[in-house]
Amino acid sequence: MLKQLLMSSAIAGVLAFGVPTATMIAQQTTATEDAKKAGKETKKAGKEAGEATKDAAKATGKGVKKGAKATAKGTEKAGEKVKDAVTLDTTSALCKDGTTQTGKTKTTACNGHGGVAAK
Repeated sequence: MLKQLLMSSAIAGVLAFGVPTATMIAQQTTATEDAKKAGKETKKAGKEAGEATKDAAKATGKGVKKGAKATAKGTEKAGEKVKDAVTLDTTSALCKDGTTQTGKTKTTACNGHGGVAAK
């Protein structure tokens, strides 16, 4: 009777909880493989993201360089226009005292220097 009770309890336990070894090993192996796959995929995604960032940085650098050149040209042209606007229309003349002077006209350039020298 005790033997029958123990057998019944063992069978009831196995039916209630299942055979732990085979099922648990299969689940652990699957979970480990899934974790490894996830790790590999994460590493691959990180590498691709790094390459995409690198490509974007190159493109941005080229765009900035091109923009800087265009800005420099524009600034240079603007500077020339300002210089032309600020520079007065002047002429230089050889005066009778032997000096060369500048002014709006040759006559005004040589005022106070004896007038314009003849050629």
